[in-house]
Amino acid sequence: MAKWLSLPDETLFYQPAQQAFLEARRQRLCHRCKLEYSTPPHVACPRCAKLGQRMFDRLTIIAGRRFGKSRIGAIAAVEEATIPNSIVWCCAPTNPKLHRYVIPALQQLIPEDWVAPGGWSAEFLDLRLTNGSLIHFQTLEDPDQGRGQGLDALWIDEVCELTKDHWEVIRPSLAGNTVAFFTTSPRSFDWVYEELYKPAEEGLPGYWACHAQTADSANPRITEEFLAREREQMSDLMFRQEYMADFVTFTGAVYGDLITNRLLHTTDAIKRFIPEWPDIAPWRQVVVGLDTGADHPFGGCKLVATELGLVVVGEYLERNKSFLEHASALKQLAKSETARWALNKNEKQGMIELSQHGIHNLFPAQNDVVAGIERVKSMLHKGELWFAVPMCHNTVKQMQAYRWAENTSPKDGAARKERVYKKQDELPDCIRYAAMTWTTPFQSAPKVDDRRDLSKLPDDMRNTIERMRRYDDREKIPELNSVGDFYA
Repeated sequence: MAKWLSLPDETLFYQPAQQAFLEARRQRLCHRCKLEYSTPPHVACPRCAKLGQRMFDRLTIIAGRRFGKSRIGAIAAVEEATIPNSIVWCCAPTNPKLHRYVIPALQQLIPEDWVAPGGWSAEFLDLRLTNGSLIHFQTLEDPDQGRGQGLDALWIDEVCELTKDHWEVIRPSLAGNTVAFFTTSPRSFDWVYEELYKPAEEGLPGYWACHAQTADSANPRITEEFLAREREQMSDLMFRQEYMADFVTFTGAVYGDLITNRLLHTTDAIKRFIPEWPDIAPWRQVVVGLDTGADHPFGGCKLVATELGLVVVGEYLERNKSFLEHASALKQLAKSETARWALNKNEKQGMIELSQHGIHNLFPAQNDVVAGIERVKSMLHKGELWFAVPMCHNTVKQMQAYRWAENTSPKDGAARKERVYKKQDELPDCIRYAAMTWTTPFQSAPKVDDRRDLSKLPDDMRNTIERMRRYDDREKIPELNSVGDFYA
């Protein structure tokens, strides 16, 4: 049996996001004593000595390269292994990455005197500690490699390189009061974003996540000069993904960076289009795109017409509600008596249901997906479609994640008709329907008559003043010298 190696340790620098990750993973709650405590030092409740429930059992670090993800993941795994008789798995997407990054990261942290006699198996990649804990190193090149014994803790490095199937196979091993934590660079709006990062962002109990750039690391090797050089020599998309940890979209994205260039993040940016914001002038045309649904969310997007284009200023996304509830919420969203409502022309029953609840100005939209996407792309290209991000962040995320599905058959490789990936596409569909029904030129604000209101004056006085105004207006018309013009 090969000997466990102890590699020289590297200096560890304090980094707030990494520290927050460690503290979140340590937090436990004793339901009996209503006491929150941290481990270490206490594995069990310091009052009743019962093992407390983990407050976070799904933790994710999405960060740029050289942030120290593998380092902090290894520290967390070793801490879990200090709990006697624990079973901890440390995983990587491929065998080379397991041996180059994951195993050496733990070899820097675990001294030889922690290892039980004969406790390292190079054949099975098992490390048995003197406290009875087992650390197993596992490659996950195939989803079925995740099957195995019940676990107390799981660490997967570069989890974005795996598929959702890998996670679905391994997660039943984590039943009970266990923990799984993940460290990775982003790969667009993939399953990791949807299944691990987004639930934490939305505050789902048990989920925790952080998002950090390479520049946020405490690594002294990462300097501004180094990052500036990398930015110059790499493509913008790759630099943003690898160093800024952006959820950028690559091949297969429907709108790609078109959407990125049409985002209004601040109030001042929105006021450039809608000067009266946060109010909306009653003369402005409001369009609400709808995507009705029963087994999937019912979506709605509110767009306001300005002289510079359509601006998305509101959204609605709910499920398992009646049409009465949807209609009531949508009318609150629109806040306009003259709003136009756009939805799939084939949604006949939806139109009937909505009209029963006071939504009448319905415009059936062409539902050809490719044609609708091209219309939206065209508007984005020309700067005729914008998004007020604080008011429609879910719409922006779905638009950025909107992508084409595989157009070849998995059975015989035959080409199939172009189609989009049908998941979380409700709000992009709303935008598409609204765009397909909009044919009106973008107009400037109407001229405001700032003269005195005559409506409350007596009729004879009002008529006299109006007659004088007409004479005044006629005097403003320049006289033409018809004879001079003719001979000229």
